[in-house]
Amino acid sequence: MGKLDRYIGNSVLMAVCLVAFVLLGLDFAITFIDEVKKINEQYTTAILMEVLALRLPGKLAEYLPVSSLIGTLIGLGALASTSEITVMRAAGIPLWRIGLSACKPILLLSLMGLLIAEFVSPIAEQKANLVDKLQSGRAASSFSITGGSWLKTDTDYVYIDAADQDGTLYKITIYDRSDDQLKSIKTAKTAIQVNDSEWLLQDIKSSSFYEDRIETNTQKEERWTSTLKSDYLYLSTQEPDSLSLTQLNQYAQFLQQQGLNTGNYELEFWNKVFRPLSSLALVIVAISTIFGPLRSSTMGARIFSGVLIGLLFQNSLYITGRMSLVSSLPPLLGILIPILVCLAAGLYLLKKRN
Repeated sequence: MGKLDRYIGNSVLMAVCLVAFVLLGLDFAITFIDEVKKINEQYTTAILMEVLALRLPGKLAEYLPVSSLIGTLIGLGALASTSEITVMRAAGIPLWRIGLSACKPILLLSLMGLLIAEFVSPIAEQKANLVDKLQSGRAASSFSITGGSWLKTDTDYVYIDAADQDGTLYKITIYDRSDDQLKSIKTAKTAIQVNDSEWLLQDIKSSSFYEDRIETNTQKEERWTSTLKSDYLYLSTQEPDSLSLTQLNQYAQFLQQQGLNTGNYELEFWNKVFRPLSSLALVIVAISTIFGPLRSSTMGARIFSGVLIGLLFQNSLYITGRMSLVSSLPPLLGILIPILVCLAAGLYLLKKRN
């Protein structure tokens, strides 16, 4: 059985890698054509190529489920076309055993994709975003965050104009809304984090509001107690899909502590966590069709069927995920429902073919 596993596994693995390479190539070419209009003296072709190359690891992890589906259709379909699958069945090898041999390399690739999504693609994607901003003139080279950012911490609403790569905040405005009333507005030229719960504000102007008066004063320095961390500020400026699982979980917990909506970050977290299960569900559907209606189909028909199934699955995943953001459905179920439906359909078809 070891030789059989390797033979079927190698066929599927090579096909999945080929499909992933083609999908990445098409994505790279289409994105390049779309972004080429940005090229100028500062934002050169080399910079654009660097940005697109940095985003490839994230695209790879994203395309793995669909690549697994189409690759399995191609790999097993090639064996079915040469009657090798028929010979295996005639030799007494059950259908589920052939399917298991095909699933093994997919599980390995899926786990590799999960590691890429955690340790490689977030760093590359965030660097690509920074390079894109720097070279297009939207950020100064000494700053990691510009353009302003709003955050809620404890009872305060905070606006920060910019932050450098060391975590120093510039032009920070703190709105104290204790008991749902605006108590004070405090503006500081800079803020430096002293420890996990304190910041040192410098060059401060403040206005305090009372029932019968408004008091204004200035201070050179003041300690500000807050749960705000420079890491949270950075994470707030990044799109959820460019964050790692650890960063998504960390920032979602912070938003939850502040009583803010965590839906987008939870949705992306569960989407990445369940990608291996998505790949497995799609592969099981692919195996059931190879032993069914696509057994004697041409390679083009198999690829076309794989694209249709993949599009249907991805759209279902997107729709149920977005529906969970505007309903009482938890993001976990928004991601899990289409995956479980796909898995159940694949297992049912496999049982029917057996």
